[in-house]
Amino acid sequence: MFKALTVAFLIMPIALVVLAFGDEAPIAGTVKAIDASAKTLTLHTIAKGKTRDVTILLKPDSKIVKFVRATEPGKTGFLEQPLTLSDPKPGWVVSVSTKHEAGKEVAEVVKVILEK
Repeated sequence: MFKALTVAFLIMPIALVVLAFGDEAPIAGTVKAIDASAKTLTLHTIAKGKTRDVTILLKPDSKIVKFVRATEPGKTGFLEQPLTLSDPKPGWVVSVSTKHEAGKEVAEVVKVILEK
């Protein structure tokens, strides 16, 4: 009995953390539409075998980036290149870190994975 209670007390905080942050995974999908006036990005996503469209709000502090190879002599790897909301195009594959605000998905960082 004591062992079962100890295990329960150890598992409970982990379960609470998962519930609190479990839905904060990045949203990946294909850009379906961009509405510059509404500052939204609509993605076509597939998760657990189901497809759905997700509209994500971009605020002034949201970042949109892609990664490009360093071209300067002596530099290697990739550099983060900032983009604007008008840069992504339908068909591009992106990954978006979001937070929930007033029942909406709000972008923190949009990362371009593949330009099509």
